[in-house]
Amino acid sequence: MHLQFISRNKVDNVIFILSIFIAIIPFSAIIKYISFYANFIFILIIIVSIFLHIKKVFIPLWILNTVSLLLIILPFLSSSVEDIILPSIEALTLILSIRFLGRKTSREYFQIYLLSVLLLGGSSLFNMSWIFFIRIFLMLIFTVFAILLLTYIRETKEEFINSKRFLNILKVAFTISIVSIPLSALFFIILPRTPVPLMNIGLSKTKSGFSSNVNLGSVSMIEEDRSILMRVSIKKFPEEVLYWRVITFDKFDGKNWQKTLSRLVKSNVYGEKINYTVTLEPTTEHYLPALDFPSNIYMRNVSYEYPGIYKTNFSIEKTLKYNAISFINYKIQELYIQDEYLQIPPGLSHNIVNLTQKITTGASTEKAVVEKILKFLSGYKYSLKNLPKGDNPVEDFLFKKKSGNCEYFATTMALMLRIKGIPSRVVGGFKGGTYNSFGNYYIVRASDAHLWVEAWINGQWIRFDPSGKIPRPVEPVIFHLIDYLWNSIVVDYDVRAQMKLAKSIKTPHINFNRKVFILPLALIIIFIIIKSYKYILKRKNPLNKFFDIMKKHGFEKQSNQGLEEFISTIKDTAIKEKAKIFIKEYEEIYFQDKKFKKEDLKKLKELLKDIK
Repeated sequence: MHLQFISRNKVDNVIFILSIFIAIIPFSAIIKYISFYANFIFILIIIVSIFLHIKKVFIPLWILNTVSLLLIILPFLSSSVEDIILPSIEALTLILSIRFLGRKTSREYFQIYLLSVLLLGGSSLFNMSWIFFIRIFLMLIFTVFAILLLTYIRETKEEFINSKRFLNILKVAFTISIVSIPLSALFFIILPRTPVPLMNIGLSKTKSGFSSNVNLGSVSMIEEDRSILMRVSIKKFPEEVLYWRVITFDKFDGKNWQKTLSRLVKSNVYGEKINYTVTLEPTTEHYLPALDFPSNIYMRNVSYEYPGIYKTNFSIEKTLKYNAISFINYKIQELYIQDEYLQIPPGLSHNIVNLTQKITTGASTEKAVVEKILKFLSGYKYSLKNLPKGDNPVEDFLFKKKSGNCEYFATTMALMLRIKGIPSRVVGGFKGGTYNSFGNYYIVRASDAHLWVEAWINGQWIRFDPSGKIPRPVEPVIFHLIDYLWNSIVVDYDVRAQMKLAKSIKTPHINFNRKVFILPLALIIIFIIIKSYKYILKRKNPLNKFFDIMKKHGFEKQSNQGLEEFISTIKDTAIKEKAKIFIKEYEEIYFQDKKFKKEDLKKLKELLKDIK
């Protein structure tokens, strides 16, 4: 006997709570992408629905349908035709929450589960990190458990569920979820996929760390963004090699750097070639970072914009992966140097010109000029706070603040070089990275964004970093290994990987000797025949048929019960009397060692038909 563990009313509460969890799982995945009002309405409705569930008050269906219609229309009022994905996700979120306000039968609960699954699928448009897999697994367990409870309570009509049965249902839900993982893996392997986003979902969010425009004096303080921008699978290099090139600026108007030169500029690069793979988060606009100096990037729909600069022909809105080749210890030579590299903004302060002439006094070579400028700037302080502002940010940096971030150091050095007649340009990208020895890759963060200078000296471009050595926090890398494995297995698994896997699967060559298998095969066939014969005899036995019929009536004979004892436990008087008659007829034949004749079997069959 098992104790009454949970009543029917409490089971309804459990199903309701499970449904809340099922809805919140996909909501947690899209909460930072949808609008404030959608988040607010969803949370408010869920709270109200809990209150209504406790009070057993439910809003009529016609009111819910009317409100749902309004909430569906609302997200689309402020969106364009091209941007329909986000409003659709918001509408789906609101419809899901509305389902909690009405009376909930199995039908309504199934609607909630279906909407939750659709919402979780929609969230994959925004993010496909390994946490997505955790959400799927949790949602699977909760959903299967809720459906099993729903089915059990509706079918059995029992007032209570004992603890053993309740735990069995939970075990079945967990088992189904575990068993579904290999099947999911199979679908993951065979379903077609693409290495680039399937659609432009029209998201527009502010990116920190990198910008294709440099605007000095626009902010007084920069807050470091520690989010991961890219992971680069490559061997470990010395710190001085780790410059990740993204964009080159050639024109400065006194406050803004711009890139005006085109791909028509030709250059020759020499050095040691390095192959590597970049997993890039969508934070660099259209540009593809690569180890300085990149030679080529292998990915579809990528265009070559300028020597060392590559960009995609589509908006990067999802994690992207590409292979690249770069030169290290390189030499860059261009056929001719553009006039833009000597451009100085009109109305440049005489103070800056005079200072440049002063600090480079006595420098007879280009290299000597560079060394004097670097030495002068080494006396300035690197800082992200209290940055120079105003109409003359470089002058403020040099004569007032005497501290700034890499934008001020690089701009000042490039300007001074141009004043001295040395062609120069500013390069935007990232510097450094944390090496993860467990996965053999670099983690580059948005806070690693950096500007440095290239000067044309002795017929080639040479890199200089006037910001000096920027302190980097030491961080534990073991915790990033899960991210790396997820990206390697899931994000990297594309059409090419599918083809490679398919080609690697070969039909094994087996030397088949039929004689070896004849004896075991014959034994198996004999075993099957014997078992089948016994099964048929068992099924033909009238007593076994009697037990089957009684079981359908709800009376099952225990192994330790005799026939008479079993008959005495039957509570239904009519069935009990008929069972007695059958058993009496059966025992008269069986216990007197008589053979079952055809007429005996026919009589027993008629009695069994009467019991049915």
